[in-house]
Amino acid sequence: MAVVIIQSPNLSPEQETRIGERIITTLQQEGLAPGSVVVMFRPERGDIYLDGLLVQAEVPARVQAPAPIAAKPAAPVAAAEPTGFKTKARRSKPELEDLKQGLMQKLQDQGSLSSFEAQVALDLKDCDWAPATLRRLFTELEEAKLITKSGQKRGTRYVWKGMVNTPQVPPTVKLVKAESDEE
Repeated sequence: MAVVIIQSPNLSPEQETRIGERIITTLQQEGLAPGSVVVMFRPERGDIYLDGLLVQAEVPARVQAPAPIAAKPAAPVAAAEPTGFKTKARRSKPELEDLKQGLMQKLQDQGSLSSFEAQVALDLKDCDWAPATLRRLFTELEEAKLITKSGQKRGTRYVWKGMVNTPQVPPTVKLVKAESDEE
């Protein structure tokens, strides 16, 4: 497991989220398995001594975010969104980012998806805007080299390039009665 520790007193929670996602994405693109990267943010310690000299005697106050950020749910993102999310004319950047994260999770879980399967998996089949938005998100993921595209038109499938989160099922054991030589 890769652990990245960043000590800085000047980062807001939004900045930590953006930086953390970029680091994780970059390490996954370099071949580290999804879920094997941890990014930790710690406040900087107050006094730092280097070669007998005091470098920093006081830690600046931490930057406060204007509003607290809710933790991302472990359940599918689309199910946790308010009902207005699907009926709005436009979605905000955080809503689109949550939708993208949900799409990436579904791709990791299932290995590959078509646009229609993604709409069903994210509970967006009744949204008129979903096909165009998902195409845009698939294109972003393809440009980031996280997925590959195969097929065309209605046969298009998007395949996750990293490790797939498939549950490990033990092989089924078939018992066969041995034939005896005694007859």
